Amino acid sequence: LLHNPFREDTMPKQNGGVHELAFNTLTFLLYLIGYKDLLTNIFLPLGDGHWNQGLPQEMSNIAHHASDPNDGLSIFQHYLRDVVDALSHMIDQGGKQMKRPTLQFIFLVNNHSYLARTLRDTMYAGDEDSQSLGLGDLVGGSVVMRIEGLIDRSRKGYVATWKAIMSSFPAASLNPAEKLSMFNQGFDDMVRSHKAYEVFDNDVRAMLVSDAADAIIPDYETFLRQNPDKSPEFARAMKYTPRDIHRKISSMLDD
Repeated sequence: LLHNPFREDTMPKQNGGVHELAFNTLTFLLYLIGYKDLLTNIFLPLGDGHWNQGLPQEMSNIAHHASDPNDGLSIFQHYLRDVVDALSHMIDQGGKQMKRPTLQFIFLVNNHSYLARTLRDTMYAGDEDSQSLGLGDLVGGSVVMRIEGLIDRSRKGYVATWKAIMSSFPAASLNPAEKLSMFNQGFDDMVRSHKAYEVFDNDVRAMLVSDAADAIIPDYETFLRQNPDKSPEFARAMKYTPRDIHRKISSMLDD
């Protein structure tokens, strides 16, 4: 993972789903937490950062340092943070493999949300029923906040891809019917493409649907108000009401 995340057999699929490497890496880290006491004793004599030997140059900026290089637990926490950062870097690189901008941002939101949720769900500090710290506790809240910042950035990119299909609205060279026809074509293509995307997390689905609706519907309603065209050409181009658009967006990720 740290050295060569993508090979022919691990290239991300063009569906925006959670990558197998993300799932397997987090499963592995959660498994290691069960042997935390043993591993802290093993890591101490090996030294801080021993796992980063041979790290590629482009990855060197993600390496942390143990808060106490003479403490096995601190070294283990450093290891966990480096692996999580490497996984986040892998997700960014996977997004660049996507062939459509919209799919790129869905992949990023989907995978970083899976990572952030796993860390959030394993923060047990302060839980009276928990006898030990979880992965999220050991990695630290600042790492989780950084990943959530990446999610917010990707959501903005996703919103921009939806707004792009309304690029015909301000065009002075087109009449209202032509603008509406171009919008319909872009909207239909966008909704149709989402049918092939894999977003199984209900919270992520709801987030993407909300972002898409908020990006499109207010501007679409404004366009209709500003263009009360009653011509036959406009009537033929009037394919969707705002309610129709909301309904199509709401079901675009359904199986």
